[in-house]
Amino acid sequence: MGAIEVIRDITARKQAEESLMRRERELQAKSHELGELNTALKVLLNQRERDKSDLEERLVLTVEELVLPYVDELKKRHTDAKDIAHVNILETNLKNILSPFTHKLSAKYLKLTNREVRIADLIKEGRTSKEIADLMNVTDSTVNIYRYRIRKKLGLNKDENLRMYLASLA
Repeated sequence: MGAIEVIRDITARKQAEESLMRRERELQAKSHELGELNTALKVLLNQRERDKSDLEERLVLTVEELVLPYVDELKKRHTDAKDIAHVNILETNLKNILSPFTHKLSAKYLKLTNREVRIADLIKEGRTSKEIADLMNVTDSTVNIYRYRIRKKLGLNKDENLRMYLASLA
């Protein structure tokens, strides 16, 4: 009779298993911590959206109740046509603050300069090149150059109506 005996050292395996179990517990703890942080971030983002909404509402109320009545009063006064046009532009720009047109135009087409955005806004209102030129103290041909640049930056060809396109962004 004989016996065969095999002895293996499994110390390294046991240590690896313990290390793996320890890492798994750490990973579960980190996962739980990240879940809590994610929940906290969601709460903060929701609060930010509510604050943004409140701010927009206050801005709208302030402009409509405290600023626009004075603009209307200025429009009623008998002044020259250029002053009335400037008051109308002021009123339009205040209303644009309340509308997303300028923000959409600026965000969508970042290449537009401030002056191009202003001219695009006047075009959207239906102003002629001559009216825009008078209001901005430039020549008709300058306005036409701006119209061309705006069309090019917006990717419009000559057949497309610029005013209609701009109005569709509002």
